[in-house]
Amino acid sequence: MSQLIKLRGRNALSSFRLDKLMAELQLSAPDVTHVYAEYWHFAAVAKSLSTSERDNLEKILTYGPVSQVQQPEGELILVVPRFGTISPWSSKATDIARHCGLEVVTRIERGVAFYVRKADEKLLTVQENAALLPLIHDRMTESALTNVDEVSRLFEHYPPATLNTVDILAGGVAALSQANKDLGLALSQDEIDYLVANFTRIA
Repeated sequence: MSQLIKLRGRNALSSFRLDKLMAELQLSAPDVTHVYAEYWHFAAVAKSLSTSERDNLEKILTYGPVSQVQQPEGELILVVPRFGTISPWSSKATDIARHCGLEVVTRIERGVAFYVRKADEKLLTVQENAALLPLIHDRMTESALTNVDEVSRLFEHYPPATLNTVDILAGGVAALSQANKDLGLALSQDEIDYLVANFTRIA
């Protein structure tokens, strides 16, 4: 039976990038006083790993500059690849693990855990969360979770979706806007306007 292993990684962002993120975030959420980010790795394995296999997997997933690891504090937002997709990083990491003798590994994925703390220690408000999410993830290709246990959904198998078409020539912006809502495409209004304008221009 397949099992899921969760391994903590090294810092995901340099001090410079964290400072930049904080400066951008505080423009809209001045009560946020601390942000920290670190990698987490998730490996689906066909059976339990031996001690040597686990050690080997941990060595493979230990990379990047060595920096001081902080004790996570604050509210967790875990950014992972969008459910139903397999990231390019995953494909390469899984191949490397298998080439290193870990045939038991069926897939490895990576996420970035952001820990956000406010001066009053309270949870982020809806407005603060809305200000933060665009700064730390791409909603078209990534999912933002608040619980590590939700990661198991990354490894679920989804049946192929049926083909849908959008009649942009007849429906224009309204048709693509409705499809964006129905299909969860996460297109901004600027992107919708751009796609419609360019599609109708070349059609």
